[in-house]
Amino acid sequence: RATVSATATARPAPRTTSPRTSALPDLSSPAPSRTPAAASPAPSASAPHTVAATGTVIRIGTWSARVVRGGQDAVDACRDAVQWSGPDLGTENGYAMRTVVLVGHDYCGGFGRFAGLPVGTVVTVETPRSTYTYKVYANYLTPGRGTPAHGLFWGDLTLQSCVGPDTGFSYLVRD
Repeated sequence: RATVSATATARPAPRTTSPRTSALPDLSSPAPSRTPAAASPAPSASAPHTVAATGTVIRIGTWSARVVRGGQDAVDACRDAVQWSGPDLGTENGYAMRTVVLVGHDYCGGFGRFAGLPVGTVVTVETPRSTYTYKVYANYLTPGRGTPAHGLFWGDLTLQSCVGPDTGFSYLVRD
């Protein structure tokens, strides 16, 4: 087990073991809703959004996507980056384990890039309140698609997507 010194320049380090508790979204394939409500129809360009839009956009280089808060149904809709958990963007604090987690299926709209952004990559998030800049400081790959990820969220912002048969994470810190 690694220890981290408490210095002003220390960054939270990604965990190197996979915990066995608490399920995370199964990003491997679209799944029916887990609620007793009827499943929504297949997404189409004219289908209305069923999750609250936040007016937030994530940008990685020339690629961008709208960010919405939601659960598995929003991820399966393949329309937006989904804020799966964490506080409002701009109020995160990786040192206090208040990490924002954005997820997306690897086969939808370029979200697969979330899994393995090169260290040093700059990611910008524009919200109605402000624009925030993050930098990738580490990556982690865990075996299995949609595997439990409790304890695998680190830094100020974690981006997650499947990559091949596994689940990948990019860890970012806000500048």
